[in-house]
Amino acid sequence: MNQPGGYEKCAHLYDLFDTKENVGFFLKYGLAAKEVLDIGAGTGRIAFPLAEKGVNVFCVEPSPAMRREFLKKLGQRREFSDRVTLVAGDAMSFDLGRTFPAIFLSGIFDHFLNDEERLSSLSNISKHLTQNGKLVFDVSLEPAKDTPLSPSGTAEKGNLEYRRFVGGKLLPDEKKEVHLVFETYESGKLLERIEERSLVGILDRKNLHRLLEKTGFEVKREFNDYDFTRFQDGDSLLIVEAVKKNKKRRK
Repeated sequence: MNQPGGYEKCAHLYDLFDTKENVGFFLKYGLAAKEVLDIGAGTGRIAFPLAEKGVNVFCVEPSPAMRREFLKKLGQRREFSDRVTLVAGDAMSFDLGRTFPAIFLSGIFDHFLNDEERLSSLSNISKHLTQNGKLVFDVSLEPAKDTPLSPSGTAEKGNLEYRRFVGGKLLPDEKKEVHLVFETYESGKLLERIEERSLVGILDRKNLHRLLEKTGFEVKREFNDYDFTRFQDGDSLLIVEAVKKNKKRRK
């Protein structure tokens, strides 16, 4: 995750296709915490609904293109300027000099490419989390395989139609290259075609638990959907609620 990836050319299309019904899920945690840190906040798809409910949201985002889209929204919603803060940075290296009662990562953990990046990110996150604070994030556990470029959604905005295609290619060292294509049409005529490629890491649940334990987290609950359905072996989506454990005092 040292470099932004996946949406540098098409950040302006991100909200059209990111239709995961997870805002309400994170909102429940945000309302309980009153103040949260959103790592990999993207265009603010989760941050702004939190701010609407009075939650203070600090956001970290590595992608310049995503930050531009985020700031466009913030410019249109100036009433949130005292509740929403955006800073440039990635999960491994950001430093806000303070802690938070809850930290969110939505669609971000997959972009840590190896255990070194995962451990570095989790350690840095722990530094920014209060004792017994909650870390909530999702991670894909889909079977690792090549997938051909295939249609993956359409959207309309004004007189324009947008089509998305997604594919993937397995790479060595537990990585996968994700291939995204976005096409824009007007009256059936192709106006623009954008291609993006990014890398994601392949991770299993057992190793994830090991990494969390190593960095001082305890898994409290696991879900397979944003409706709080309990995770079961074989599910392709894992949503984790973990807490930062209290350090044992030396006698």
